[in-house]
Amino acid sequence: MNKKLLGKICICAAAAAAAYLVFENEALTLTKYEFSSTRLPKEFDGFKIVHLSDVHGKSFGRDNSRLLALVSGEKPDIIVISGDLIDGRRIGKETETALDLAERLASVAPTYFVTGNHEEKLPDALYREIMTRLGGLGVTLLDGRAKKIERGGSALNLCGVFDSGYFDKNAAEALVSPEAFNILLCHRPQFAAEFAAAGFDLAFSGHAHGGQARLPFVGGLIAPDQLFFPDYYEGVYRFGDRATIVSRGIGNSLIPFRVNNRPEVVSVTLKRK
Repeated sequence: MNKKLLGKICICAAAAAAAYLVFENEALTLTKYEFSSTRLPKEFDGFKIVHLSDVHGKSFGRDNSRLLALVSGEKPDIIVISGDLIDGRRIGKETETALDLAERLASVAPTYFVTGNHEEKLPDALYREIMTRLGGLGVTLLDGRAKKIERGGSALNLCGVFDSGYFDKNAAEALVSPEAFNILLCHRPQFAAEFAAAGFDLAFSGHAHGGQARLPFVGGLIAPDQLFFPDYYEGVYRFGDRATIVSRGIGNSLIPFRVNNRPEVVSVTLKRK
């Protein structure tokens, strides 16, 4: 093979690899789940939750039009964001993009948020400013709080915990309502078994970015805190009749690309068993 032909093959291979990486990082996908429980009140049968995580200030189309179209097309009853809406490494334009997205999401359906590690590592003044702005945009902050969503005398108890790098089981248990169906937002999925043990019927997490690269027959390659071949990186993890749903997220941070791991919007329909 002559050098000229080899050079052309290398250029074509490089172009194909670049196109693939662009596709993997820009082509949003929608993952739908049903979660059934005997504890779910009949008034909430068919209740739909759209879950976003790890946005990291990313935009999909002008004014996030592609992302918003995907979310609004699901006609969610509520939207939950399980942390890292912004990226602590890129404060500026990306932060404004994230806040604009939050405002637009809140116009689609009631939107609830808990912090991730990127919000928690912000300087105190900037953290307070961003949390205040989110509240002003119509987003409900659930860090250390619970919010009752009521229908016909029954309720969902939607709870959230601070991202502190560990799971405070005692603080979380204090949010559980014995008479309600309990839902938790917590950024870090490696505590999934503890969510169930604390009394939450369903939990939503992110943080793992889907393992960043998903390998055939192996799964996710690497995730924060869990390092190589993480146990919790995408999908549904069941603990008896309880579960944690982990989103692959939609943005990137330290590692700027995804492989076999398209950005994901999660839609969950609750069903009474």
